[in-house]
Amino acid sequence: MVRALPIPLAAPLPAPLLSLLATYRLLVNEVIREALSTGQTSLGKLSRFARTRAFVHQLTGTHAITASTVALSILKSHRKRLRHGLPCRAPYVRRAFLRADDASFHVDPIPQRIRVSLRSGVWSSFPIVVSEYHRKVLATPGLRIKQLHLTPDRVVLLYEKPAPTPYAPTALLALDTNERSLDGVCVTPSGTRAAVLKFPEIAVIQQRHVTRRRRLARRKAHDRRVGRRLLRSEGRREHDRVTSRLHVLTKRLVEVARKHRAALALEDFTKVAARRATRRAKSLGTSRPFARGRAGSGIRSKPLRRRLSSWPRAELHRQLAYKAAERGVPVVWVDPYRTSVTCPKCGVYNGPRSRMGPTFECVACGWRLDRQLNAGANVGRIALRETAELGGLKLDLDALSDDAVRPRYPFQGLGRARAERKEREGIVTTARRVRRVST
Repeated sequence: MVRALPIPLAAPLPAPLLSLLATYRLLVNEVIREALSTGQTSLGKLSRFARTRAFVHQLTGTHAITASTVALSILKSHRKRLRHGLPCRAPYVRRAFLRADDASFHVDPIPQRIRVSLRSGVWSSFPIVVSEYHRKVLATPGLRIKQLHLTPDRVVLLYEKPAPTPYAPTALLALDTNERSLDGVCVTPSGTRAAVLKFPEIAVIQQRHVTRRRRLARRKAHDRRVGRRLLRSEGRREHDRVTSRLHVLTKRLVEVARKHRAALALEDFTKVAARRATRRAKSLGTSRPFARGRAGSGIRSKPLRRRLSSWPRAELHRQLAYKAAERGVPVVWVDPYRTSVTCPKCGVYNGPRSRMGPTFECVACGWRLDRQLNAGANVGRIALRETAELGGLKLDLDALSDDAVRPRYPFQGLGRARAERKEREGIVTTARRVRRVST
């Protein structure tokens, strides 16, 4: 398991390290130009070219190898965009940085310094701020520091530690990922209950920042440079706020699942994306699996497409996956194909989904349930069928009929994310209005 550990800088980097970062950026750009001009994709050939250029720039061979690896990763994304037919320019690294292997740097937590190799026999160090959390992480048994990512204002250590063995689950928590909530079922040996975890504040934050960006774009339409800077800052703030609330939700959810020794069943959206791309390619009459087109682009409205594009389901699943792996919680990934339009009781496919309201009703057996809970029940049914470790559990659908209107979450103490601070958003609360009127 590889994780990142950001560490604050105690002082600006010394001049030799700043020079090293600028030279490393130049080396990466030279490897990119060499690969584009010759069409090379081999790491060995590009590493030999990088070693030759590193000798000219007086860098070590380990820096040359990491520079060629970084250049190959950048070129991989560039070639992927070209295959998809997207407009793109030749890649060029503009910001100075350094990515060093474990043989090129040393971390000293006691004097709180990091030493980096400039060239053969020449080292330079800089101070860092090491907190109790950093010392606790660095003292983990079996931890091995692998890489250092260094910029003029940031230090990130990549470390590897052994993951605990997942426990044998005695319960199942199957969740359907929706825009404002996680809805599903909790299957235990004592019965089946509905499970709902709501997070509507994330959509509120995203809508608020969309309004702000539109207002900034109108006000700064005459100055594109300032407008880009302000819009970039607004986007970073929105990303940080959404990610922070997702961390609170996922941490609590994983801790509750670990406490009750339950396995998490989540939807695997990568299969949906691959299936959709293949279907789009067939509709366009091409053999390319990732062909892009305007087929079906007019089905949804523009505001709905904007909301779905900013839906942080990938970040939510990413946080759940790595936090569950850290705590030994088993995760079952289920193909979400037709889970929203299939009856979990009789298994009949009820046709493509349409705007029929929040309730799912089977045309064959008359089964009725909340549409989102019905999708979570299908996720749990598939997870129980495909996972041998959950063979002793049984999904009792009749127990969900009473909870269709008022779903409840089975685990106590989970709650929602922290409330939105309205005063900072310019919204005057009732108490403040009363004080203003009284004064």
